Amino acid sequence: MCMSRFYEVLRRDGPAWVEVEDVDRVNSRASLLAYDGVELCAGDWVSVHSGYVIDRVDAIEAARVVKEIRRAKPSSAKGDIS
Repeated sequence: MCMSRFYEVLRRDGPAWVEVEDVDRVNSRASLLAYDGVELCAGDWVSVHSGYVIDRVDAIEAARVVKEIRRAKPSSAKGDIS
């Protein structure tokens, strides 16, 4: 089963890619091949499915959802220092 996840855009990585960070603070690249929206820039939030950016997400809504996801994770989650 595939799932879409929220990512924050860190920077453009050429014309067809963006470097992104997921809610666990893990960096990766996502393809823009399936995206047909406004140009993305650092700080934008996107929905990524199977490695492809599929939609830009409202920043306020994304921040709220990410805060809840991070709050619900145990302190041993990747990226957290105990």
